[in-house]
Amino acid sequence: MKFLILIILLTFFLFSCETKRKDTSDVLASVDGKTLTLNKIQKLNPGLPLDKESLPLMVSSWVTNTVLLKKGIEQKLDKDSLLIKKRDVFFENLIRSSFLDKNQRVKVKVSNEEVLNYYNTNKESFFRQTEEVFLEHYFTEESVISKKIKSFFNSNKKKDINISDFLLEAKTVKKGRTPDQFSSFIFESKDDIVGPLKSKKGFHYFKILNRYKKGSIKGLELVYDEIFQRLQKGKEKDFSLFYLDSLKNTVEIYINPKYQ
Repeated sequence: MKFLILIILLTFFLFSCETKRKDTSDVLASVDGKTLTLNKIQKLNPGLPLDKESLPLMVSSWVTNTVLLKKGIEQKLDKDSLLIKKRDVFFENLIRSSFLDKNQRVKVKVSNEEVLNYYNTNKESFFRQTEEVFLEHYFTEESVISKKIKSFFNSNKKKDINISDFLLEAKTVKKGRTPDQFSSFIFESKDDIVGPLKSKKGFHYFKILNRYKKGSIKGLELVYDEIFQRLQKGKEKDFSLFYLDSLKNTVEIYINPKYQ
């Protein structure tokens, strides 16, 4: 009798748990009885916003993928030995990369002195291959404002405008390397202010801050980040090789001398 009561209580408990787990959120789509609910799509796309724009795309993608998977299984592709082998290889590679990501995390430090030494030792790699200018690009759609900008640059006075409101970008332009419709005007002019230059969109002005000749060397401040990345990647590679060697020392390895 006690055993029967225990079975009844256990059955009731399992049923209650199943009821609690039942997904009662809105059904968004279904394919031959397989449903996609709001809760499921949130789990499939963690961290992504579910709004009126993204949700229809997610649902459409799920339907497409579900139909393709269903048809593939109907053709017994899930039993295909070649596909299974590819799956296993992919999974093994995933395990390897995950292991390295988990265990090979190291904060590589690169000092300012190392960056400076690299710069001084490898200056030949930082010579400019072509002429360059560093400039500010200003733009307006209105001809009235364009005249005020021109007046500002000519007299360097405020002229009822805040010139920074019309600054699009500050950038380096390389001669012959930039597909810019204004590039030829910028390099042919010897003035510090180039413009107004008219396009279909409006009026452009370029304030030349620096000009650099072909063959001149780039300053450390311009290439610091590039050098830092080079040194960091080099150290990470060295550490990776050292780490792999240390792992191999923990297992017994034999390689036929004939194939070494």
